[in-house]
Amino acid sequence: MIKDLLLDFLDILFPILLYQFIVLTKPVFKRSPLKNKIFLGMLCGIAITLSMLLPSPISNDLDGDLRNIPLIISLLYGGFIGGAISFTCFSISRFLIDLQGFLHGFFSSFVTAALVCAVTSIFVPQFHKRTPKNRFFIVMGLWFVTFMATLCALMNQSQASEMNMFLVVQVGLLQLAAMCMSVFLMEVTIHTNTMQEQILHSEKLSIAGHLASSVAHELRSPLTVIKGFIQLALRDTEGKTKHYLETTVSELKRVEYVIDDYLNYAKPQLEKVEVLSLADVFHQMNELIYPLSQTNNVRVEMNSEGNLWVRADKSKLIQALNNVVKNSIEASKSQQGIVSIHAYQVDQLDVCIKICDNGCGMSGEELDKLGTPFYSTQNNGTGLGLMVTCKIIKAFDGKIDFKSEKGKGTEVSILMPMITNC
Repeated sequence: MIKDLLLDFLDILFPILLYQFIVLTKPVFKRSPLKNKIFLGMLCGIAITLSMLLPSPISNDLDGDLRNIPLIISLLYGGFIGGAISFTCFSISRFLIDLQGFLHGFFSSFVTAALVCAVTSIFVPQFHKRTPKNRFFIVMGLWFVTFMATLCALMNQSQASEMNMFLVVQVGLLQLAAMCMSVFLMEVTIHTNTMQEQILHSEKLSIAGHLASSVAHELRSPLTVIKGFIQLALRDTEGKTKHYLETTVSELKRVEYVIDDYLNYAKPQLEKVEVLSLADVFHQMNELIYPLSQTNNVRVEMNSEGNLWVRADKSKLIQALNNVVKNSIEASKSQQGIVSIHAYQVDQLDVCIKICDNGCGMSGEELDKLGTPFYSTQNNGTGLGLMVTCKIIKAFDGKIDFKSEKGKGTEVSILMPMITNC
């Protein structure tokens, strides 16, 4: 009996190990969440089938296999698509393996699946956004509920004298170990996948930074010479020619601004790092963004709670915040836009600057690409502004996080270390 239970244990873990190996080695599953969910659902369906082929009888009416574990894993980690696939695999397998017990087995597992679906309808939309610790407790809670439901069914269908309670305890402990191991493997897969994406993202940023720095330096020297000669020519010209030359100089300044963005992206030049009051920073920001907000008919609301101080280069911090606010204004201009900028103390260590808008928002795919080299959601954008913002905030030991929903708006949270002894 113990041998059958251990073999059932391995049957449950093998498909999850296979899922871990394939997902971490095949980029197609990283790029397509739908394929990932379908693949997980199929493997969990195989695990359920293998578990049903090796039943561990607890009583005459009930088996002690581990089919509920892959069902819960597929529903939580694979969503309703993965859960539906695994439950379909179970139904087909149950029909082919035991036609006489099909209705009873189908009903008991359907009740389990319905119970899990009812709970996951609350947790699944935010399940992947929760911490690994919270995800572990959610999964273990669902397992405990389903195990207790199975145990109650056992007690209702069997006489106490017929029950092998020692075997019941063994199955319970084995299910607990199998569930813990399954969750551990899934969390390791998610963590490793995230680390690989971060490493790849860092490599892309490093390559783009070196390229941007070399190109910017090569362009700056000839542009300085061109600008100098045009300014000399302006002294001796009048009329339309002078107007044309002035326009050329203004466009050259715009090119220089783009080059500065490239250099800031490669390595932000922090000229004067000092302790700043966010209230003063907001006051200066308001003067800079007021014309743009009025032009686009967008209301900008600024609020700073108490005396909040941070250590930063004032011009760079304003540049980083302005880049975010400008994007929010651009996204909200087609409607009665509202952009709110709110600074508050998170704990004793950090200050949060939250920038929210009610603009068009972004899809999950667009949100994942934010901050990547030269990606922009605007047709006329270069993507440099947000790249520079991320670099500047990182240079101040800060963090930036984006949340958005299509048609509802975007929320940007910037965390920076707070200075208390001021």
